[in-house]
Amino acid sequence: MVHLNVYVSYILQVETLRRMRHPNLVTLIGVCMEAIALIFEFLSNGSLEDCLQCADQREPLSWRTRIKIAADICTGLIFLHSNKQKGITHGDLKPKNCLLDTNFVCKPVYFGISRPLNVTNTTITPYHRTNQLKGTMGYMDPAYIASGELKAQYDVYPFGVVLMRLITNKSPLGLPHAVEAALRTNKLSDIVDTSAGEWPTEYTEELARLALRCCRYERKERPDLGKEVWDVLEAMMNCPDDKCK
Repeated sequence: MVHLNVYVSYILQVETLRRMRHPNLVTLIGVCMEAIALIFEFLSNGSLEDCLQCADQREPLSWRTRIKIAADICTGLIFLHSNKQKGITHGDLKPKNCLLDTNFVCKPVYFGISRPLNVTNTTITPYHRTNQLKGTMGYMDPAYIASGELKAQYDVYPFGVVLMRLITNKSPLGLPHAVEAALRTNKLSDIVDTSAGEWPTEYTEELARLALRCCRYERKERPDLGKEVWDVLEAMMNCPDDKCK
């Protein structure tokens, strides 16, 4: 017999996903109540994790593609957080939960702990509180671990880690500390993933500093995805080849 909490979680996912349509979110196309399963659209290039690891002899992602992927993820999160009915937090953002279509358009999937964010009589910022912490080590917001509060800024932390993964392709565990140390000692080039091609130095440094800001413990100190983060990524995507050296 299915545990009641599992069934309730499943229903919440269905209710959350069934009303969302966005080019940078994986589309829910069906459900199977008997198997407690969600059926999503098929994306032929698999997960971002598979692509970073060059699984099945895949070609490494170019640095330009990685910036575009970061922008796609950012756009999807902005849509979730600004949902007209209620803001929604993804809750488990990581490369394994970001799928790529034939054209390498990236779409986050699996809202395993996603929750609508509510405003109460005593709060201004929408949030959801839980005493059952879920997520993936290395990507979990330390402030969430400490408080049990899911807010839109929760997703900013793992986005910062994903951005570091795109730059370095290193393990997420302790990655913010490694990137911070590399910047401090002017050795960021030593940990940049060269399989992506010749990254423009100014880009890697700007992205690394932006990613570290996303990973600050104090949520109010993290950059706004819809303003600061998107502006940086958009400028990089629109840079002509002859100026990106």
